[in-house]
Amino acid sequence: MDAIDRTILGELIRDGRLSYRDLAARIRLSPTATAERVRRLSEAGVIAGVHAELDLGALGRPLKAFIDVRLRPGPDHGELEAGLLALPAVLSGAHVTGRWDYTLTVACRDVAELDELVMALPRDHGVIETDTRVQLRELRGSGVEALVRLVETK
Repeated sequence: MDAIDRTILGELIRDGRLSYRDLAARIRLSPTATAERVRRLSEAGVIAGVHAELDLGALGRPLKAFIDVRLRPGPDHGELEAGLLALPAVLSGAHVTGRWDYTLTVACRDVAELDELVMALPRDHGVIETDTRVQLRELRGSGVEALVRLVETK
């Protein structure tokens, strides 16, 4: 990966919807050369995918929360993970170190749905303890620029 590849990655991190023509203009290459570089970065696994950022409120799920989960000893984690990720409100989960086994990121219609989800975890998924935090505000921007800096200093 050279400086041009890193510049391409920085531009795509900022705006993954750029056309090859617009990306090429920003990095001062032809659209064909730019497309070839993006293809090689994708084939190498550096670009793992391009995703749309959705407005959860517009989708009827404005309440975002984080649920830390501790399991009773012995459950099959693979089965648990599949069960958790199948829940409609669960956006993602992470197996973590420390006191908790998993941290779930969820998007709910309202507090009642969040309450039902928290109550269902011990009943249906072998969870013995949870700790739930509601997101009040999301900080944006610095993560994108941090990724760009990471790519540029590799």
